[in-house]
Amino acid sequence: MKVLPAVDILNRKCVQLVGGNPENKVFEDADPLTIAKMWAEYADYLHLIDLDAAIYNTSINRDIIKKILSEVKLPAEVGGGIRSIEVFRELIEAGADKLIIGTSAIQNLELLKKIKEEFGKERVIIALDVKGEEISISGWTEGSGLSIYDAIRSLEEYASSYLITSIGVEGRMKGPDTKLYKKILSLTNVEIIASGGISSIDNLKELDKIGIKKAVVGTAIYTNKIDLKEVRQVFG
Repeated sequence: MKVLPAVDILNRKCVQLVGGNPENKVFEDADPLTIAKMWAEYADYLHLIDLDAAIYNTSINRDIIKKILSEVKLPAEVGGGIRSIEVFRELIEAGADKLIIGTSAIQNLELLKKIKEEFGKERVIIALDVKGEEISISGWTEGSGLSIYDAIRSLEEYASSYLITSIGVEGRMKGPDTKLYKKILSLTNVEIIASGGISSIDNLKELDKIGIKKAVVGTAIYTNKIDLKEVRQVFG
């Protein structure tokens, strides 16, 4: 099991939200770069999300993302508002290891085809945010009418990994949706990255046991429920 610390950026600050609601923060800090450097001491990989780009389609945090990629000597996946091949190319050139495509993966198949042609699917993580069994889009603000299971089957050829977030448990510290992950694992051979609700080392062990080998952890590390040094001791 590899844990990917989340650095979520909203209005140029590092935040942790409950249920993806920008009005419901459990953590806020003015310096995302310092936070990223802190997590990098105890992790092998970072998870960077530009929430303003995802929700409001703005690039006010782009310089911060690039600064983290430049100054933190750790590979990182970057997501949030990647709606064009130009932005994808810009972030890869800035040093991102992989990019996370969310809403555009559902709404713009042509973009996925272009990215695959230029970069290969190895650089692509498709984020599927789930409410019940429906995919949510636009920073979790809209339903898509598409089921998680149909999405998984139809997008396999474009993804090196699926980042699956269960919105109902996100930020609530009540544990991950293991039932959902078990079903998804039975439907695809694409790597699954778990996200949402992970609140303890035991949750990570549970995910590892069912076959999930990567997990994004946010609120739990910001509120000291999970210690990344302990994670390294347990999982190596």
